[in-house]
Amino acid sequence: MEPPEAVSAPAPQPAAAPEVAPPTELKPNALETTVTARRSFTAASSSTVRDRDFLLRPHPRPVDILQVVPGLYTNQHAGGGKANQYFLRGFDADHGTDVALFVDGVPVNMVSHAHGQGYADLNWIIPELIEKVEVAKGPYFAQFGDFATAGAINLVTRRNFEKSQVTFGGGSFDTWRGLFIAAPEVEGWSPIIAGQVYGTNGPFENPERLERFSLFSQVTRAVSDRATVSVTLTSYGSGWNASGQIPLREVEAGRLDRFGTIDPTEGGNSQRHSLYGTFRVRTDGDGEVSVLAYAVQYRLNLFSNFTFFSRDPENGDMIEQHDARTLGGLQASYRFRRQWRGMGFETTLGTQLRTDSIDNSLFYDRERERLSTVVDASVREGSLGLYAQEDITFTPWLRAVLGVRGDLFGFDVDDHLEDLSTQETKTSGVRQASRVSPKASLVFSAIPSTELYLNAGGGFHSNDARGVVREPDGVTPLTRARGYELGARTRLFDALDLAGSVFLLDLDSELVWVGDEGTTEARGPTRRRGLEAEARWRILPWLFADADLTVSRATYVENAGNANAVALAPTLIIGGGVSARHPSGIYGRVGVIHLGDRPATEDRFLTAEGFTRVDATVGYRATWFEATLGLQNVLNTEWREAQFANVSRLPSETGPESCPAGTRSAGDDSFEGCEDLHFTPGAPLNAQASLSFFF
Repeated sequence: MEPPEAVSAPAPQPAAAPEVAPPTELKPNALETTVTARRSFTAASSSTVRDRDFLLRPHPRPVDILQVVPGLYTNQHAGGGKANQYFLRGFDADHGTDVALFVDGVPVNMVSHAHGQGYADLNWIIPELIEKVEVAKGPYFAQFGDFATAGAINLVTRRNFEKSQVTFGGGSFDTWRGLFIAAPEVEGWSPIIAGQVYGTNGPFENPERLERFSLFSQVTRAVSDRATVSVTLTSYGSGWNASGQIPLREVEAGRLDRFGTIDPTEGGNSQRHSLYGTFRVRTDGDGEVSVLAYAVQYRLNLFSNFTFFSRDPENGDMIEQHDARTLGGLQASYRFRRQWRGMGFETTLGTQLRTDSIDNSLFYDRERERLSTVVDASVREGSLGLYAQEDITFTPWLRAVLGVRGDLFGFDVDDHLEDLSTQETKTSGVRQASRVSPKASLVFSAIPSTELYLNAGGGFHSNDARGVVREPDGVTPLTRARGYELGARTRLFDALDLAGSVFLLDLDSELVWVGDEGTTEARGPTRRRGLEAEARWRILPWLFADADLTVSRATYVENAGNANAVALAPTLIIGGGVSARHPSGIYGRVGVIHLGDRPATEDRFLTAEGFTRVDATVGYRATWFEATLGLQNVLNTEWREAQFANVSRLPSETGPESCPAGTRSAGDDSFEGCEDLHFTPGAPLNAQASLSFFF
């Protein structure tokens, strides 16, 4: 996968804790030096965040490093081994349906996953190994295909470390962590071997008992002055209990503690193992060929109970979702430059191939013991993507990036529970679909240190293969998105970086596979519009401040203005803080995150309550050791990390009269339960400390 941005001086650069080098004094008759830099940003909302910024923030969970991305918020709602929930640009992207995630270009999102389309689990990464986070919002970039509607994020790992290290840490909630990173010196090679073990009980009355094991090994070698090859092996396993989403009505009635649980047997276990290799070679004429090949083996067993006793008053409503798959892929690109009549051209041609072999199931359980099988299917899904992009520099102040992408998908489903005795009940089958997505961007930089951007493009997310082949309610295989953006970046006084954009994105359909029920669910077309603003200020050479604002509105296009909210779509995200890295070795940060109220149901009957949380970090780095203390929720705010509007039923609830004020009865012919807000509580004030030794 190509980086989402190419960057050109003298364009403004993001000032997330920048390192400023002193100017070089040129002497008369000095040799002329040619400096090659990456091109300027293609969109105001794109950025690259270095590790020196996100490692200043508390990151008790690996995915917490993504909190540094402006306008992105993540949460956890079913134990620390389940994939996080992602919010970006008016999308509650669930576990990744509309946000494409990559690590070193390897796709993380899972197609036709047992728990939800695009499921993207980042719990296997080790934060200290991530060198930078590349962000490309919107569907304007030709190298990104499936799931890259709200945007795409690529986490890039380090290729070398100056020193090896050992880290020990722990803190609140019986949390403990051990880490080693070995970077031996081997002539001609750059090897890295890392391992992490982590455990916590969390703040819950039902201990989470999360245990996580991660291994990472990589070797990089420059085979010539033009070519580099790298091979990486990762391995991960975890197991956990979960307290699930509890009904607000029970907490407000005083019958349940906010850190309590209704079903203490929720939880799961997961494994992920991968092998990938990259090869890059510079060609004559300042070109580059890049090849990435990868293979991943993955498994998940997830035990959840969202409705308690609504479906089965005797045994309860626990479901078990099982997903086991092997996936592999190949990506290749060729980039070359040329000049013609004073104009510069940078051409990129690329191809991406992926294939998934999947077995997934859904069972009704009682306390993790299976009662019946609801879904049992084998899925074979493959995709081929081709893209071309032309980056044209007409003048020093005018640039255009034109691209087109074509994708072909094949779906093959074998439903082992298919009804073979009744016509028009097909749940197995083969289907094929394609999508062409044009992209275009204009960059104006007539004003010094300022750039204006105009972006438009098409994108898509694929839908679950089981829903695609199902009749008579088969769904659109590839849901189209169309995005537009107008933005600007500027740098003032060589210390203040500002960026802002307004965006609009139309999605043809919210058709999704509901993995919790084993069915497909249709929704109409939606529109998301909003604005983003960023500021980065270098107060002193070692002191920085940042602030981000995202305001968005997501609605269904049909019946506009008639309580047509997209449930749980974020409306307001504000982030900011002050960071320090003093030459003495002392560093730290105080940061705040605010998530605004948002509708929990389409008719806005229930509201997911917003919150404001303050976090802080302080540390000291010496030559041979480092000590860090992280504080989360410094003000000890009562907040809800994840919130959903569910229909659920408790043993004491026998009819509509059981539903208290603020909820509503559900069910047509019989009482199914009360529609209420269900939530996972956010952690109270907690502290985590670590001590690292370098050698």
